[in-house]
Amino acid sequence: PMILAILSQWEEEAKEMAFKLYSMGLTTEQIGYIFETLYGRSYSKSQISKIFSGARQIVKQWLHRPLNWYYPIVYIDATFIYTRRGGQVSKEAYYTVLGVRPDRTREVLTIMNFPIESSQGWQEVIGELKRRGVRRIDLFVSNALPGIEDAIATHFSSASVQLCAVHLKRNILKKVKKEDRDVVKSDLEKVFVKDKADDSPQKGWQRWLWFIGKYSDRYPSLKRMGQACYILYFSYLSYDVKIRAMIYSTNWIERLNREYKRAVRMRGAMPSSEAVIIPLGGVAMECKAFEMKVPQLDNDQSFDWEE
Repeated sequence: PMILAILSQWEEEAKEMAFKLYSMGLTTEQIGYIFETLYGRSYSKSQISKIFSGARQIVKQWLHRPLNWYYPIVYIDATFIYTRRGGQVSKEAYYTVLGVRPDRTREVLTIMNFPIESSQGWQEVIGELKRRGVRRIDLFVSNALPGIEDAIATHFSSASVQLCAVHLKRNILKKVKKEDRDVVKSDLEKVFVKDKADDSPQKGWQRWLWFIGKYSDRYPSLKRMGQACYILYFSYLSYDVKIRAMIYSTNWIERLNREYKRAVRMRGAMPSSEAVIIPLGGVAMECKAFEMKVPQLDNDQSFDWEE
């Protein structure tokens, strides 16, 4: 019994270690080599794969866990990873939802795979949040995917939407000539102000119309950006000045996407979507940055933060 207990404990430790190493970007072959070095015995890919059976179950349970009923802020984005499907390899979309809890910490709510990123895919992803218990979200921070506002409104009609201002600025700078880039960049910084306590979406919108008017003759493609839907890039100005820099872009979730890419970088094309989601789940579950809290806000009534 003592020997069996020791072997059982070693097996659990080996599973945990293999899962963490895999989430850090090592291949099953590299993990087998490390185990051979540490424990003095050779492990085949199939043996390492068996060790991962527990990790698959852990990630699966985590991805289907019940969620809180309320998240003040949610970030949504998709990253693309080469995945084998039906004998062919292509970049497929892995949708991630990152939520800020009422206690101001963060957690990944879900990771889902669809071959492409689309409003229909986001309909399914956001609907999954409701099926797992989410009843209220105050603010979605998202890229400007066509139809994303409709997908959000279908399930959380009272939620506000902030479209990523950083992506908008990048897209504009790609359109302008090299000699104009510095002055256009400077003017964009004047439009997307984050540190004025008395600012508002309406004031931001007026600055935006000034910018469009200034450059639309030289760059006619900017004219369509004067449409009313572009006010969604200024929703962040409705919130406390302390968190505006955190909610006016999808930067938080893009950092997570970079960690995802690091975890699969050495593997080339992944053999299946499940093989992708295991390391992505490992990264999301272990991310220590999520323990850092959003700053405490003074007299802010935008969200129902826990004291």
